[in-house]
Amino acid sequence: MELYPAICVSVAYERGSINLNRSLWSKLMYYLTPDRMYSGVGDIDVIELYGAGISGIIADLDNTLITPGAKQPDARMVNFIDAARDIGFDICLLSNSSRRRVVRVSSGLGIYAVAKAGKPSGAGFIKAMRLLGRDHSRVCVIGDQLFTDVLGAKRFGIMAIYTAPFTGREEITVKLKRLAEYFIFRFCLGYTDNVN
Repeated sequence: MELYPAICVSVAYERGSINLNRSLWSKLMYYLTPDRMYSGVGDIDVIELYGAGISGIIADLDNTLITPGAKQPDARMVNFIDAARDIGFDICLLSNSSRRRVVRVSSGLGIYAVAKAGKPSGAGFIKAMRLLGRDHSRVCVIGDQLFTDVLGAKRFGIMAIYTAPFTGREEITVKLKRLAEYFIFRFCLGYTDNVN
């Protein structure tokens, strides 16, 4: 099954703008294609996820659960975490943010946290799975970025759930990645709705 519109690849080959064979391009698109997409964490059906055998959630912090830079959990985050825990999920925050900030946000909620994770590198994902006591087949990753959350999850065979970011207030490096994400969503994956 192809994960991208054929037009994207054929145009790229005709123009000679990329020199990738189809198998390499397919692999690249696999690693950048979320398994599921939602407009926000509140739209995720945690009951269905739990029924599918997923019992651990590894969640990004900024622009997934809270506004970037926020120091305390907001109602949206608390509601999602409470609903997931009531069903039986264990949750671990996985963030590239500072330890002090991530611990401050997670400690009042009684959930695990891995800070300065270096996503998409593997160390943070491995640590999060160990904290949850589950392997890749029993966890999902929820995040708002293709190049950190989705790519990191797919590298380990973890279900990747993309949520649209809820604010445009981000660091310049993230804004630059959003341009690349827009191209991938729009022209390679064929999504036209809820594209950054």
